[in-house]
Amino acid sequence: MEETLDELNVTLKNTQIRMDREVNLLKQWISTMMISISKEEESAAELELKARVFHFGEYQGDQQDKMLESLNHKVLDVYRNCVGMQQEANLGTVQMLTVVEHQLDELLENLERVPQIKIEQAEKVKERERRMRLREEKARMQKQLQEERLQRARARAQAKIKKKRGRKLLCRSHPPVIKVKEVHEQTLMDKDKEEMLFFFT
Repeated sequence: MEETLDELNVTLKNTQIRMDREVNLLKQWISTMMISISKEEESAAELELKARVFHFGEYQGDQQDKMLESLNHKVLDVYRNCVGMQQEANLGTVQMLTVVEHQLDELLENLERVPQIKIEQAEKVKERERRMRLREEKARMQKQLQEERLQRARARAQAKIKKKRGRKLLCRSHPPVIKVKEVHEQTLMDKDKEEMLFFFT
């Protein structure tokens, strides 16, 4: 009887351990599935947003052409500033960007070879120029403000003076202060004594 009971206990413990292990595995599987579901939902929302942006009804072709044309003009300006006018040979936007990127890589490589002292000197010169530009801008703004103040002062001086008609308004006078008579305790006591003497003697 005891052996059967022990066997049942062992079987029960083994079953319990196996069930706990399976429950833990299922919980881990559920958590990984929830993470993958959230990632898929995020990517689906992103794709839906992209689809809405590039939907045929919302995004007309002429607007797209205008945007591409303005982008091409901006890239062309950058290309002219970086490369110059001499190499412009009706390149497309992507080719111009490739040339600009290639030149930027070359400049960055050359910058690594330049001594640090020269870089610091160039930065100081640029900082000095920036401060000068800020000073000039500030002086120009102050001059403009001064001119505006002068114009307002001239306008006030040239404006007609409004004469006030009628009597001048005065402030209301304060009401008279009510004086409270102070009765001393000594006089009250003297009166009480007089009355006592008068009535009771």
